[in-house]
Amino acid sequence: MAFWSTADVELVSRVVTAKTKNDRRVRGKLTLHFAEAQTQGNADDAADRCATLAEELFGEADDHEQLIGAEADLAAALRLRLPPRFPSIRSLDLAALHVVGDPSTSAALRRASTTTMRAVAGPVSTPAPNTMRGRSPSSMPPSGDAPSASFRVSQLAGSPSGSFRAPISSAGPASGPISTPGPRSSPPTRRGTLGRMRAIMPGMMLAPGAPPEAIGQALAPFVRDCAGRILVGFLRGYDLLALRGLALEEGSAEMLAALVPVSDAPLGGYEASRTAELARWQNAFGEAVFQRVRRESQVAAIYLAHMALGRLGVPPSVGLPILQEAAPSAFGGERGTVLEMARYVSIPAENFVPALCQHLVDTVGHGDATLLAAALAPLVTSVEEDMAIAATFARDASGV
Repeated sequence: MAFWSTADVELVSRVVTAKTKNDRRVRGKLTLHFAEAQTQGNADDAADRCATLAEELFGEADDHEQLIGAEADLAAALRLRLPPRFPSIRSLDLAALHVVGDPSTSAALRRASTTTMRAVAGPVSTPAPNTMRGRSPSSMPPSGDAPSASFRVSQLAGSPSGSFRAPISSAGPASGPISTPGPRSSPPTRRGTLGRMRAIMPGMMLAPGAPPEAIGQALAPFVRDCAGRILVGFLRGYDLLALRGLALEEGSAEMLAALVPVSDAPLGGYEASRTAELARWQNAFGEAVFQRVRRESQVAAIYLAHMALGRLGVPPSVGLPILQEAAPSAFGGERGTVLEMARYVSIPAENFVPALCQHLVDTVGHGDATLLAAALAPLVTSVEEDMAIAATFARDASGV
């Protein structure tokens, strides 16, 4: 077989250069990570098509200041423009955007962006405990006094010009119970969860035929992180849509998924890294309601792990024992999440996100489940992609 037709290309990169409307030339590196290995020809074709779309996206910006430092938003908007038959990708990354021939301008813009984010991520005082009873939803303070950050979403995603203001709750990484904030870790980088997972994955590689106990314990940190991302994503979506009443324009759901912060905490430590933010929600909802929301995110994560194993051909007789070991390791000894996922297993997979949001809305007693489902769908897709990678290693270790 010719080298050109061998499906062994997992990622491909292109340097993208284009002029913005203010006639400044912007350049960056575009990288595609394919869900399945491609032939060199298919990979190059996909990269060229995506690079063309990126050039068009750059050219639609009014000025270079909209682009520098907004790589994550641009990558999310670019994914929305991929054509229907485009090869499936795990991730799409834009990096090192800069103004060609003027590095000082790019550096200044990045410093300004960093200063803004540090202001948003500064410490805040946890409000006094309260419950949801007797308070109108609009008066609840889950985000404390944290300032807002503007994201130019509509223009990047290809919809009419506009923007929305979305809160980014300030919180520092910590360990231990939710009600006890701990020490801060270093500021987060732009590297996404998938990049961190790939860097750590070799430590999960077990010999084929490993027992379910070992596989479940290796899978547990990924399950725990996915549960944390679903929890934070729902709470922030609820804040934006139900409490603040924002009408997110077409394409901004992908931006909402990007609002779930990247953490540099160790694998399995995502929820702990959002301790202060979650403590405010715990105070706002009350202990009982908050723990039910948290528990449902854990059930959802176990369900997504179950589905990921099933899609890889792992039979229930193998997958369920793995999950029965992963659940208590991920969630403090709790095994019941495996049984509770039955409410999702019994419905079509495409109905999972609406069903999850309906259950969560019923739990908190307020909100539009349909709007929340539309907003959280991109986040759940991202979680599914991450879980698929972890499930691949679990399947290989099982010897199936």
